[in-house]
Amino acid sequence: MLPAIGYGLRPDNRSVIDEPAWTGVEINFQEASNPLRPVPYLHGSSFAYASLHTLDLSVASPEPPSRSYLDALVAVAQENGAVAITDHLGFNHGEPGGNSVGHVTAPGWTPAALDATCRNIDFIQRRFGGLLFYLENLAHFFVFRGTMSEADFLGRVLEKTGCGLLLDVTNVHANAMNFGHDPRAFIDEVIGRASRVQMHLAGGFVESRTQRYIDSHSEPIPEAVWDLYRHALTVGRGKVDAVFIERDWNAPDEMGWRREIRRVRQVALEVEGQP
Repeated sequence: MLPAIGYGLRPDNRSVIDEPAWTGVEINFQEASNPLRPVPYLHGSSFAYASLHTLDLSVASPEPPSRSYLDALVAVAQENGAVAITDHLGFNHGEPGGNSVGHVTAPGWTPAALDATCRNIDFIQRRFGGLLFYLENLAHFFVFRGTMSEADFLGRVLEKTGCGLLLDVTNVHANAMNFGHDPRAFIDEVIGRASRVQMHLAGGFVESRTQRYIDSHSEPIPEAVWDLYRHALTVGRGKVDAVFIERDWNAPDEMGWRREIRRVRQVALEVEGQP
């Protein structure tokens, strides 16, 4: 099964929307939900697969997100023909509408956090109805003390809730670089415990002062991430619904956009044994 291949839609890449390799699209909720927008975000564009990405579900908070926020997500997904909604395994506030920590932060990998996360995801999925929900792994600035590994925590969430996995391959690479994790072991475990998968690919850089890898979405996808992507596709054969490239800064020229997405598709074809 060849996954849908696409970009997170940005103003800078709309010019290559005619690229044949681009078959799926990821929509940013914060852009698509602008109340001054007179038409749906994908107006005039057609894709085989569309997914809506958001940042504020805060699934690891003690309380679930508000019904009004969930309803807004559903409305934007439906008006753009999206079949899925995605967010991160983490929290950015303690309560709906509360002060934000400024970035999605992973919880401690503890039984209490696991219970809260699963309870919230069950609530979210009931509100989403027929729309699929996928949960994304984070790149960490730090890790709270916990009683289980990140991979085991995420795997338990996937098994208990039945939600999908949004495997951010670049985040796996960043955590391997910064914390010494085994990236392939992480991929093997979480994909093995997922029923369905999306993927994110992006490029970052090593910050000169700290020597930490930053997932900046500003550079071409590095070779190490290409290798992990091929491995993830191989492990996840039959489960991968879509693969999206994230690029938010330092936009390439037209051929740069086309070259990268064509390579994403070519790797998927090779893994599937297609010419």
